[in-house]
Amino acid sequence: MTDYICHMAYFYLDDSKHHPHGFSLAAFAICDENPHEELEALFAKSGFDLLTYEYKSSTRMLDNPELQRLRNALKGFVRSKCQIAVCVVDGDKNIGPASLELLKKATMHPKLRGQHHQVFLDEGLFSSEQAALKHAKDIGGLDGCTIRFEQDSRRVSGIQVADLIAHTCGTMLLDALGKINKIVDVPNSGYDDDVEINLGFEMWADMRYAFLSIGNGADIDDDDFAIVLVEPHGLYVDSSASPEVTEAAHSRFGSMYLGCIH
Repeated sequence: MTDYICHMAYFYLDDSKHHPHGFSLAAFAICDENPHEELEALFAKSGFDLLTYEYKSSTRMLDNPELQRLRNALKGFVRSKCQIAVCVVDGDKNIGPASLELLKKATMHPKLRGQHHQVFLDEGLFSSEQAALKHAKDIGGLDGCTIRFEQDSRRVSGIQVADLIAHTCGTMLLDALGKINKIVDVPNSGYDDDVEINLGFEMWADMRYAFLSIGNGADIDDDDFAIVLVEPHGLYVDSSASPEVTEAAHSRFGSMYLGCIH
């Protein structure tokens, strides 16, 4: 029986006059094995000591090439070593229970079903560990999971990877809602000149292969064969989410196109 290591962190967008569609998004980074040693080496290669430095996606990275290099290395780690699952809720009160609902759906994936899972959840997802245990019992279906609540991301390095995923997916959802419209340069694109593309598209293109998904049943000769389904295992949208956020979340994360985009 295989241990799958699941780490979760979350991205919270406050409901304000600047962003009328407030939401929280939590993300699992699902690994085949404990990623700590590999992350320790990755941090060191980027010039950071994982024992003393904690990666946070909210840190300002402009004019900081070392931190940008670390972020890019972590993205590479996600692409090669992780699978992603996300949940979306209104505000932040329901993010803990929604994360457990997502965990239940994720562990029903054909690859994960019947396996044992070590799960590390970030601090702040629940009001208390007692409340978390009650929610887990009420939801049920998590007997194959050893869940550790209220984990310190400084000690559990995989949560830092989940933080990167949550922040990236949160930005992707904002883009799908039409709340950001940032253009970025893509160096070394393979074309004669550097390419300028939408930030949300760049993030999607970078992460799309990592989402926990299943095939859509299309024949290999069908045009839709390159589309995989993130739902029902890799996405959970809580009923508390607004219609606008719900529609955007399903549109952005419900399925993924894995074909050529050039």
